[in-house]
Amino acid sequence: MDTSEGTPAPAGSMEDTAADGYVYGYSPVAMARTRAAHVCRGGTNTLLNVPILSTPLSRSVVAPNVDTLYSVAWLDLRGGPVSLTLPDTTDRYVVFEILDIYSNVFADIGTRLNGSQPGTYLITPPGWSGTAPEGTTIVAAPTWDVWALGRTLVDGDDDLPAARAVQGQYTVAATDLAETGPTPPALPAVDCASPPDPQTPYDGGAAFFDELAAVLAADPPPAADDPALASLASIGVVPGSTPSAGDPATVAALSAGVTAGEAEVQAAAEDALVPSGTWQGSFNGGTYGTDYLLRSAVAVVGLGANVPQESLYYWSGPDIDGEPLTGAHTYRMHFAVGELPPIEAAGFWSVTMYDDEMFLVPNALRRYALGDRSDLTVNPDGSIDIYLAATAPAGHTDNWLPAPDGPFNLMIRAYIPTEPALTNTWHPPAIEQISIHAAARGPSPQTP
Repeated sequence: MDTSEGTPAPAGSMEDTAADGYVYGYSPVAMARTRAAHVCRGGTNTLLNVPILSTPLSRSVVAPNVDTLYSVAWLDLRGGPVSLTLPDTTDRYVVFEILDIYSNVFADIGTRLNGSQPGTYLITPPGWSGTAPEGTTIVAAPTWDVWALGRTLVDGDDDLPAARAVQGQYTVAATDLAETGPTPPALPAVDCASPPDPQTPYDGGAAFFDELAAVLAADPPPAADDPALASLASIGVVPGSTPSAGDPATVAALSAGVTAGEAEVQAAAEDALVPSGTWQGSFNGGTYGTDYLLRSAVAVVGLGANVPQESLYYWSGPDIDGEPLTGAHTYRMHFAVGELPPIEAAGFWSVTMYDDEMFLVPNALRRYALGDRSDLTVNPDGSIDIYLAATAPAGHTDNWLPAPDGPFNLMIRAYIPTEPALTNTWHPPAIEQISIHAAARGPSPQTP
């Protein structure tokens, strides 16, 4: 590790400890910032339903999906348990992913584990010892601030009204079941005119540790984190403190630690995914224990990643010849018989096209993904080919996923994956270049 002047920092130095502290705190600070942005829009303990699918105009998050409608709530359990109610969802996939402030998934509520039947779930604060109403399921939260992230599957535009009807029946509500013990302070309010960016937690320099200290006070970490907390305390970072107001030498060391820690996190993010054939898979998400570097790396790649048993994501690599993907060529993904993404019958899969910045690609068909709900043409032998190109390959429009003219990326989503996917014995098909010229020019791209 280097200091800001480029001189190697001695082992055990304050800068080194601060860098370790930054790695520890990256995810909870990013989560707290994500919460702040939501609270500015809708407060806590209320559900915000997003009733539209993403389009190329959706640029608030990278790699938006076009499979599900989102529902989002941040829960504050200091006033007692909060209820989450789901209706009968029949054969529609839904899930509410429930995360603690440290980005660990501690519950998934929905199709995979609960089926389609209606239910009321009581999210209880740490140490709660009250009595739940009859007919409710207790979900014990390890932290006082909780992120509930819901997804409701949509089967194309014609299905949107029905999906919205299901989404409209979800409820999140505070209860009159009071907290039964002492409560920690709330996370501090932020300036809603300029909320902090979750993707740049380093932007305040040493003040990063003020934000971390606020999280430690509001949401005490588990006992397993005690060694990390002792290390933080050695540099003045304790619950509720403001380390950035310390003496100049300490503040300089903390700032240098933020810089070094950010470099370490970004380097780890390059390896957060696991090779799966020529692709990279998200096999490490959801729960992290004391692997703080992995936790931070996954937060960079996809803050709020679920456990692989619920969902797996695959990022495309180069084509089969090792060349980067570009709309100047035509490619094929060949799914042999029985080799589609392995999912349970209640799950779904999709392949989504993104540009080089991981945003959706405008095109006249308004087609941004293909998958199990698409009307794909099947080859005579039962296999399926998906074609990737900026222009429509002649005779293959139904299986064409429009690409931009320049570089592009793909993501495969597999929800409720089965054992071949979970054990990484199934791999997405290699992407094969079949032509440097598309066979037929499609309609000119336009923004929907």
